[in-house]
Amino acid sequence: MSGWMMSAAIVIAAAWPTVAQAWDPFRTRNDAVEDGNERMADGDATGALASYDRAAQQLPNEPRVQLNRGLALMESGQLPEAREAFLRAADPDAPAEVRADAYYDLGLAFYQEGDAASAEEDHEAAQASFREAADAFRRSLRAKPGNRDAAWNLELALRRIREEEEKQEQQEQEQQEQQEQQQNQDQQDQEGQQDGQQEQQDQQGDEGEDQQEQNPDQQGDQGQQEQQDQQGDEGEEQQDQQGQPGEDEQGEDGQDPPDQGADQNEGEQDPREQEGQGGEEPEEGEGGGQRLPGHVERVLDALEDDEESLQRARARARAARDRRRVTMDW
Repeated sequence: MSGWMMSAAIVIAAAWPTVAQAWDPFRTRNDAVEDGNERMADGDATGALASYDRAAQQLPNEPRVQLNRGLALMESGQLPEAREAFLRAADPDAPAEVRADAYYDLGLAFYQEGDAASAEEDHEAAQASFREAADAFRRSLRAKPGNRDAAWNLELALRRIREEEEKQEQQEQEQQEQQEQQQNQDQQDQEGQQDGQQEQQDQQGDEGEDQQEQNPDQQGDQGQQEQQDQQGDEGEEQQDQQGQPGEDEQGEDGQDPPDQGADQNEGEQDPREQEGQGGEEPEEGEGGGQRLPGHVERVLDALEDDEESLQRARARARAARDRRRVTMDW
């Protein structure tokens, strides 16, 4: 086997890119490269990578070594490191055949990253990886026109881009529908909570009405008591109006005006005035004093009786006014 000859086994399917490209030199042999090729053929990508690393130390400016390193890294699942190795192999100073194979393998690395992102439903990242893969396959075709494998993989990458765009649109639409459903659910929950509060308030109102219906006698007693209190207040006000003189009827010094009896006798002339006017002479009393005429004594007795009646009426009015009124206790 040539020191630079190697191959990598990759499953070929209708939706999967073709096998990776390795460079087949015809000049210098290298033991590290041959050992790496043998390990890759046996499926030992880790051991092959170690051999290629030794070859890179021995031949630091050889792009073919970086190409083989990238294949071993990609086989080990280290895609970012593999892409870096392929870019080194695609150096502008490298032969066109080497650059074509490097870009081709770079496209495969991006394609695998896009496929992994799609499986995780990260459709935006998948689209970015498939676009990078398509760009790498185009570069490979420019370096080596007519490469049917590169053209086929380019078509697959473009197809996957369209598929991921459709999946992203569907995903965004589903997310929007979920948000709308969540908003509707939240609104329904809020309305249900408000309805529950209203039902609770209605239930409390019904319980209050039931309680009032269960206690009609108590309500009747309360209404009767209110009516009695109101009648009592009206009676007291009438007594105050009848028995107590108003402020406008009192004199300036606060004394009560004379009663009706006095008003009736207002027209009668004082006996003393009658004496001054030449009326009957007063009779002599038991103590040697003069005795009033009989009709004068009767008038004075009537005035005294009226004065006592007036004082009793005033006392009753004050007692009625000072009486404590019953207040409502509900």
